Amino acid sequence: MSSSRLTSRSASPPTGLSASNRRTLSPGSGHRRTSRACLQCRKRKQRCDGASVPCERCQRVGKECSFLLDGIIEGEKENDGVEVKWGSGQAKVLQGMKDDMDILRKDESIGLIRHFRMENAQRRIQHLERGLSARQDNLARAGSPVAQIMQYDVPETQVPPANPPALSPAALINGRFSHAPIQTLHGLLPSPSSLVPPSTLPQHGTNGVNNLDTQARRRSPALDPVSRGVLSAQEAQRLFDIFFAACHELAPCSSSKSQSNASDLRQRSPFLFTSICLIGARYWEMDDPVSSTRNWLHPRYSDLVSISDEHIRNLLLKPSSSDFNLSTIQALLLSIQWPALDIESHTDGNGYMGDSPVKSRFNDAYAWLMIGIAIRFAKYIGLNDCTEINYSDQNVDEDSLAKMRIWLNLISIDRHLTLTAGLPASLEAPPSHIVRAFGSHPKAQSGDLKLAGLSELVSIVHRAAQACGDVSLRRLDAISLKVANLELDEWEKQWSLILGINNAPTFRQQMPFTALRWYRLALNAIPIGVALGEVSGNLMTPTPTALGTCVEAAFQLIWQYSSEATSERPERGVPSSSAGYTMNFMALSSFMFAVDSYWITHAYAAVFLVLVYDRGCIDAELNPYPYISSESPPPVLESSRLYRIIRFASTIFDGICQGATHHPAIQYRSIVANALHTLSQYKAQEIDINAVGAGIDEMLNALLDPGQDWAFLRDSGYTI
Repeated sequence: MSSSRLTSRSASPPTGLSASNRRTLSPGSGHRRTSRACLQCRKRKQRCDGASVPCERCQRVGKECSFLLDGIIEGEKENDGVEVKWGSGQAKVLQGMKDDMDILRKDESIGLIRHFRMENAQRRIQHLERGLSARQDNLARAGSPVAQIMQYDVPETQVPPANPPALSPAALINGRFSHAPIQTLHGLLPSPSSLVPPSTLPQHGTNGVNNLDTQARRRSPALDPVSRGVLSAQEAQRLFDIFFAACHELAPCSSSKSQSNASDLRQRSPFLFTSICLIGARYWEMDDPVSSTRNWLHPRYSDLVSISDEHIRNLLLKPSSSDFNLSTIQALLLSIQWPALDIESHTDGNGYMGDSPVKSRFNDAYAWLMIGIAIRFAKYIGLNDCTEINYSDQNVDEDSLAKMRIWLNLISIDRHLTLTAGLPASLEAPPSHIVRAFGSHPKAQSGDLKLAGLSELVSIVHRAAQACGDVSLRRLDAISLKVANLELDEWEKQWSLILGINNAPTFRQQMPFTALRWYRLALNAIPIGVALGEVSGNLMTPTPTALGTCVEAAFQLIWQYSSEATSERPERGVPSSSAGYTMNFMALSSFMFAVDSYWITHAYAAVFLVLVYDRGCIDAELNPYPYISSESPPPVLESSRLYRIIRFASTIFDGICQGATHHPAIQYRSIVANALHTLSQYKAQEIDINAVGAGIDEMLNALLDPGQDWAFLRDSGYTI
């Protein structure tokens, strides 16, 4: 057959047949008959010339005209075929194509070309029938959002395959459109096992159950110290016992009832299991700290740190929805309050650590980053919904109490950073009636009521920030400060009665009263920051009331660990004896296991007292001057209250370190010792002002050396 007889599809008009076959003579007549007709003429059963597009009849009546070509309808979409619509005209289009097939079968004159095109048309008809059948099944499902969407016309080019490899129509029907878009799509994704032929899936035993997830877990090493061979199961339980006996009450975000079993928690949350082991490993040899060559730390402490870092790294780089849970938030909170200690990993032949320097990771940048991640996780799972529960109901389950416990601990850390680093808080504490009902619930644990009191303290600071219009409290005005001080005084009266019932005499040396003293010091020190930072400028004169309040708060923050403090009246009186202060070892034992931020606040209290004395704001008996003195400070006697309290602060840090040269608090111990050394220079009758000034600078250098960005000093003009 000559190629000249074939008509190109791109030519005008496109007919799909050779010119010689467009029309043939009818036997016995002089009229020509056409072997094809347009779809419009065929539908109306009208004679069609079949010679052009549009045909003569369609052109005369102004109708749309289209012809069948290669199994598609031409005339509506040039070159690429027609957009076949799945609406009400689908059956008619399909019927028209079948009629064309009948014509093609009867016309034997078109030969091979007709046969080829007939096969193409047949395949197209079968394809369209399968697609139409699948969509009719979907439309039969009443009330489905997907069925409503599929009632609209869909272009033929977008018709999915009849047998999708993984996604079936039922998967779409059961989709959850109430979720966010990314969650909706993830819910429709096939499971990994559905993408693998059944014959290639690993089998477990003889029951034919797929065990793909188990095989994957076996291929990847487990991420916990016991599976890695760093700890034995007995050692892990001992570390848990240390944590829940000595550390848990200081920051009770964990549940002593459901999370104190190491083996059980290891199966449920390897990250939280590792975090608790890491804290307990700080005090592995606390029973004999002086003779310990490991300085309290577990012999494989560095390996525990590496596993914990791997958890955090996976959490940040490869997070999944399953990571957003309460256990992860708890682990993050513990890593903020008792952060890992960095130590150079070199050991001797027996596996003992050498004399490597130990340094805490705690600083404002680290805490701010980790608390931000924890808040994001908490909001993702809706943890704040726990504040809407009625805790007066005796039937509240322990899971709800655990959520509230974690939420309050998260709020307290968030607010603590405002006062230690000058960074704005993100969370607001619940109302008092909610937290008090939570703390007094019959199923609450011993530290829950203390958390409730701490939450009310956070609310006081939050109201002060709102009143002054500065969430970071750096522009706290005198009126807002006065109101906050009155609220703190009222809080102390109420909670001394609430927590004093059925408690040991040392309850005032514990949380939340330690936080009360720190809040007083931090808030009232703000107005005198410029006076401390600018020695010669005298840009601001602190009020005697604010100065006296913060000086007394700094004094009591240290003095609370003395035996005299347990017998002191609730009205915050201070002793007047000239003798030294006696250590209260029961109170000291709790401070020994404290969170790292407690060591910072107590070291800061000692430094603060030395600074205000050096700046001429107070005398050696801690009495504030009515104005800042420009004269050199007078000599400090050993019997003065200032010297005795700084010496006592140095003794406290010596006591918690107990001769361990690499204890986590050792860097703060050196700061307080430097403050005492600075005061000792004032004891001489002839004072070298330059030497004293050098001592102050040396103390400030030591203060900033551990990496602390002290907002109080930064805003006061100190730059190191």
